[in-house]
Amino acid sequence: MAELSPDCNDGASTVMVPQHTGHGHESTAAVKLQKVYRSYRTRRRLADSAVVAEELWWQAIDYARLNHSTISFFDYHKSETAASRWSRISLFASKLGKGLSKDAKAQKLAFQHWIEAIDPRHRYGHNLNYYYDEWCRGDAGQPFFYWLDVGDGKEVDLKDCPRSRLQQECIKYLGPQEREHFEYIICEGTLVHRGTGYLLDTNQGMEDSKWIFVMSTSKKLYAGEKKKGLFHHSSFLAGGATLAAGRLRAEHGKLKSVSAYSGHYRPTNENLGSFLTFLKENGVPLDGVQVLSPMEGNESYGLSKSIQPGRTYGQTKAENPELHASTVEESNQQSESCTFSETKRISSYQRTISRNLFNLRTSVPKKEILQRINSKKEASSCQLGDQLSFKWSTGAGPRIGSVADYPLKLRLQALELVSLSPRVSLKASPSEPPSGLTSFTTSCRIM
Repeated sequence: MAELSPDCNDGASTVMVPQHTGHGHESTAAVKLQKVYRSYRTRRRLADSAVVAEELWWQAIDYARLNHSTISFFDYHKSETAASRWSRISLFASKLGKGLSKDAKAQKLAFQHWIEAIDPRHRYGHNLNYYYDEWCRGDAGQPFFYWLDVGDGKEVDLKDCPRSRLQQECIKYLGPQEREHFEYIICEGTLVHRGTGYLLDTNQGMEDSKWIFVMSTSKKLYAGEKKKGLFHHSSFLAGGATLAAGRLRAEHGKLKSVSAYSGHYRPTNENLGSFLTFLKENGVPLDGVQVLSPMEGNESYGLSKSIQPGRTYGQTKAENPELHASTVEESNQQSESCTFSETKRISSYQRTISRNLFNLRTSVPKKEILQRINSKKEASSCQLGDQLSFKWSTGAGPRIGSVADYPLKLRLQALELVSLSPRVSLKASPSEPPSGLTSFTTSCRIM
């Protein structure tokens, strides 16, 4: 009820209106809602850090294994055992032949680039071959990578390929989680990004950009923009075998041209024919698609996008029928149902964290790697190769809790990448591999 209050200055009365009783409740509810949302957002980022930590762990393990097999094994005071030699050979074979067990006709990396796949830093194979030839001409009595990074050849600087360029041009090899951000599926005859539902359009980048693709032995299609000295065909499958590789152009999901040009895989016409058959079986219209041979692809894709020589699919089929002979057995499963047509093509919230992991490698000491592997039993620990749980919503959930299994440096860098920690610069040890990030947090609790 309103009250009258006399004004001491002019004797007039003013009306005092009491505060609405519901206003306080609304304010309290708004504050509570904000707290709940902030809590949700923090837990979501903690869950994201688990995915990032898994990627960094995969990179650390890959680096440690290759580093041991190419450099650390060489010890003048101790002769290498036969078992050690076989172990190293098996590792190299697993890197180069990954995927061949699913399809014997798959294409391995060209011999020139084998050296790139087994290099711990994955330096560009074309550059490494200059130094490999120099190593072959000498008689250092040291393994190549030991000679190059530690031994007699560490000061060698060739004119054709300066060491600065050799160290700078390192090819990014995608991990299992990162690879998903480059995967495309076929939906209603168009190429659609599997995660976001965006249509593939290679014209959105720079005018002279080149888009490359590979098809894995499990018939998954990956595509992305080529970045010389950083992202090549070997990046998608981390040097593994492919069914097809080359370059492509697409507009709004519609395929415009395809080429079998790839310096890393050197695909044949048979590989190109298999890929075209796969596209046709999954509903992609090929009548107006330009099909370029490897040499044509090398020349044509270097021209302006408005000038594209070559033959269409129909012309090529008439001139060279064997190119389009079906070499791929018809799959029992049809192309994936177009679930994207029932959902929005544009996601309102995207978290493409793995795309930010280019050239990031956490240098985890060997002792900590072994400690994590042997720390807990498989039943109670998220160890190598285990798929992350989707239950992330609570702090005690297995996905968030799995972060505690990783080494401290790796956990801190993962948290830093999802903006959950302050940054403090630390000096890297000279013995540690180069890393894009050398800053870690001073203190942060995971749980």
